[in-house]
Amino acid sequence: MNNKYLSIPECIICGGVTGLPRFQKKGEDGTAFSLVSCTRCGLEFLHPRPTEEEVARYYEGSYFLTRTDRGYDNYFAEDTRREIERVIRLNLKDAGFDKYEKSLSKTKRSLDIGCAAGYFVAHMKNRGWDAQGIDISRPCTDFAKTKLGLNVLNGNYLEIKYLEKFDLITLWATIEHLHHPELTFRKAFHDLAPGGMLIVSTCRQGGISFQKYFNAKWRFYNFPEHLYFFSLSNMKRIIKKKGFSVKKSFTYGSGFAQPKSTVRRIADFCARHFRMGDMMVVSARKKKTYGADR
Repeated sequence: MNNKYLSIPECIICGGVTGLPRFQKKGEDGTAFSLVSCTRCGLEFLHPRPTEEEVARYYEGSYFLTRTDRGYDNYFAEDTRREIERVIRLNLKDAGFDKYEKSLSKTKRSLDIGCAAGYFVAHMKNRGWDAQGIDISRPCTDFAKTKLGLNVLNGNYLEIKYLEKFDLITLWATIEHLHHPELTFRKAFHDLAPGGMLIVSTCRQGGISFQKYFNAKWRFYNFPEHLYFFSLSNMKRIIKKKGFSVKKSFTYGSGFAQPKSTVRRIADFCARHFRMGDMMVVSARKKKTYGADR
């Protein structure tokens, strides 16, 4: 084997065991992390990566309060909430959710995995859903419960057993943070009602996108908070592998030029309408008749 390649844990997409080192980048505390791509399917991920306990500490500090290349200005501010809700409304419509929602009975249950401050949970509650959320960040779940009065849990989704099935499970900009995306999709399949909808948004690596322009300086190469970087084809592949039927997919966002500038507006238009975005959304359904969970 060529010295530039290295052995990796079995790839969660294709089962490959050989990786190609891309580059290193330092985290907030100065620790260097390496990005590796699977030589068979191109999935990118950190290797080696910190433990779940080590990563969790990054979300307890300034991540949600201070603008850096890996955080927010103030995630709890009202203008941040309005912008998140604006994007949510657009993405729900393009994901085919509105039509799906109309097909449901009066009792509708949703779960937002990685709910952060609970803005999507609040949005669904306002639409008349029995809306729930879960997140590992204590400051976020405390805010969601005390300030917004929402039904959210602080904890690891993989460790929680839900007694009732959900009609909708969402992961808005969450899957890239998780140590076990494949297990998360498998559990989501189990937790959805037959015919239930899954919506996933995440940063998009590969293809013709603005990510290619920025390369190692791409805005979503935040180490070690972001652990996995999927292409659109790989995201569809892993979702299908867990038993879902993919219904819709689209891209949006460019990160190009200054916010609200004419150049940014043009770039974002291309990102959404010509599938050049460095963010993507995939909606899928759990088949109404299916064998054992995968």
